[in-house]
Formats: sequence, structure tokens, C-alpha cells
Amino acid sequence: MKDILGSVLREKSQKRKLLLPYLTFGYPTIESFLAILENLNPDFIDALEIGIPHSDPVADGPVIQESSQKALALGVTPRLVFEKMQTLKLSFPLIAMTYGNIVYQYGIKKFGQDFKEAGFYGLIVADFPLEAKPLLDKLENLLSIILLASTTTPEERLKKIARESQGFVYLVSGKGVTGKTRIQQEELREVVTIIKSATDLPVLVGFGINSPEKAKEIASFCDGVIVGSALLHFVTQNKHHKDLPQLVNDFLSNFRKALNEIE
Repeated sequence: MKDILGSVLREKSQKRKLLLPYLTFGYPTIESFLAILENLNPDFIDALEIGIPHSDPVADGPVIQESSQKALALGVTPRLVFEKMQTLKLSFPLIAMTYGNIVYQYGIKKFGQDFKEAGFYGLIVADFPLEAKPLLDKLENLLSIILLASTTTPEERLKKIARESQGFVYLVSGKGVTGKTRIQQEELREVVTIIKSATDLPVLVGFGINSPEKAKEIASFCDGVIVGSALLHFVTQNKHHKDLPQLVNDFLSNFRKALNEIE
């Protein structure tokens, strides 16, 4: 399979540390979410992870769970995500993050066809382990399948995940759910080294990246970071502000500045 997302991010990672924000589709409202996307400054980010709301997001912490519940209450469905996203013209790759039964209920191949058409390059299925990847074979040549690893993953399994992942390797920073992770930096550094011995794809660390300082610290020994709960918390705090899209850009610019300081 041609891993377009992997090629794009690999090339970008040669020039700077990668920043992938996470937003839940339809939060805080569908209209304001779309306004944020349309105004995102591509100079600050390298791709965008979009969460498709799920009623039981077991991998996510309270901030993302709340955003999912509110989006579901507004009537967000996977079909609506496709319909709205295909109307946008964005200059950065999109990555969908969701759970297995969402993809199954939509129809695996149909999901890949629709979301590719809507500008998505990759897919993270948070509750699918390495062994479940063959279940997504129908997405070949449609979406890159990004696999998750963690600091508790045995070494041989880490290498297998590294070889099987597409786009990038998503490394969970420690134990816990999103936004509530206890980062064990030395273990994390060792795991990055193991993964990079088995793949030339970028290794991005997510969970617990809650400040520009933390992003700079972690990205000093990997290829970049994913910022989810901290960004959604910021959106929640400012959801009634008339300049929310600009505030989000300001928030992300601080992370970009910190990452650009890494030599």
C-alpha cells in the first residue's frame, strides 16, 4: 500500500518537530468547530486529528469524553462528519480517531472511501490492538492505519507495531487515559529508541502533553507531539468567545514556538 500520510509526515519531520492537535468533531458546536478548522493556521500544525464522537470512549479522559457526549447530543454522526468535512478545503492532512464499532457499523470500505474523499489520510481505531489490524484490510489504498504503542508494551511487540503501523507510530506517554497520564520520561525515551530501530516513520507522543514546555521537553527525543485534552480544555474555557478560532491559533502558536526552539 502507498502510505501517503507516512510520506508526508516523514518529509515534514526532516524539517521540524511535528505538532498534531486533536479536536472532537462538533465541539463546542458544529458551527464553531467548522469555523476553527477553516481558520487554523497551517504554519502551526502538521496534521489534524479529528475525533468521531463515541458513546463509550474508553481510551479517553474526562475532557475528551465530555466533548464527545456534547457532540453526540448535538446530533453528530459519522455520516454527518463526512458530509460536513467534504465541504471544506484544508491544506493539512486529516486523521480520524474513533472506535471499532463506528467503522464497522458504517461499513469498513465505505468508511475508507467516504473519509478519503473528505480529506482524511489516516485512521486511528483506539480499541483495536495490533492483532485486529487485518480486520481493516479493506481500507488499503484508502486510509493509513496508525497503531498505538505504550511504555508498557514489550520490546518485540513494540518492533512489530512499528513495522505494521502506517503514517506514524502513536506512542502513549505513560499509564492512564488522555489528559490524566503519568509520563515516565526515561521509559518513554527508551521506547522511542526501540521503535525507531524498527521503522523510519515518525514517532509521535500523545497523552499528557499539556503545555508548550512539556511539548518541547518530550519532542526533544521523538519526532513530535499530539495535543488533545489541553486543547479541548482551552476550547471549553473560551467556547463563548467571539474570536475562538483566533484564540485556538494563538494557543497552537505557543506550542509551535516551543517546538521550533528544539535544535
